[in-house]
Amino acid sequence: MFLAINNIIIYKVIMTMSRDEISKHRKHLRELLGKIEKQAFFCAHTDDLIQGVASEVFRRCGKKGCKCADDDTKRHGPYLVVQLYENKKQRQVALRSEEKNLWQMVKNYQIQINSLLDLKKTCTELCNAVGEIIKMRLKKLERS
Repeated sequence: MFLAINNIIIYKVIMTMSRDEISKHRKHLRELLGKIEKQAFFCAHTDDLIQGVASEVFRRCGKKGCKCADDDTKRHGPYLVVQLYENKKQRQVALRSEEKNLWQMVKNYQIQINSLLDLKKTCTELCNAVGEIIKMRLKKLERS
């Protein structure tokens, strides 16, 4: 909170911090930095990734006498499927069993994206914590 008078910004006293409080905040900052380091290194691998969504599906074959026709729990599968986005369109690609490595690359991509989101969240938490420390240290400008 601040008030501008004659192009001078005068801050309202929010709170002052004791040594114990600043020590607790520094400990929290160290914890966040450690967490950021772990999350960043987790994202830094050399394995290949394929952008998409990997899933397993179970299907009906369409044959009249087949067990899958009457019972959803007896459908055929699981089949490995990858959903890709190309030219602003979604398409689904069924993979053969020998292409399981491609499916795993897509799964790894999903894991990496989730790790990146966690890293962004932790970085935001760190920035907010530092901002709070700065706010708590503000004092009112006293003029004679």
